[in-house]
Amino acid sequence: MTDTAIQTTLNAEEWKIVMALREIPDSPLRSKVSGLLAELTRFVQQPRCLGMQSDGFPCGTPDTSCEECQQMLDVLEDLAARVPVEAAFNPPSS
Repeated sequence: MTDTAIQTTLNAEEWKIVMALREIPDSPLRSKVSGLLAELTRFVQQPRCLGMQSDGFPCGTPDTSCEECQQMLDVLEDLAARVPVEAAFNPPSS
């Protein structure tokens, strides 16, 4: 982790995610979680189909049921099923 300060505006959901990550003690686990979140975010932002339909026009929406978007949704649903909801954003108080 770097100590570079960044000024930005976050909504409540984004702030909750940032704070949950910051509350993980500096450790190999924190590094792994941080790396996984970065890769997962990149995966969702840049699907291999690049939002293009078979006719070459952009999907226009991630809700379009192209094969690549559906594969991403399946991966996310599988991951969500493996993580207890209570643990995801409600770390234990110390």
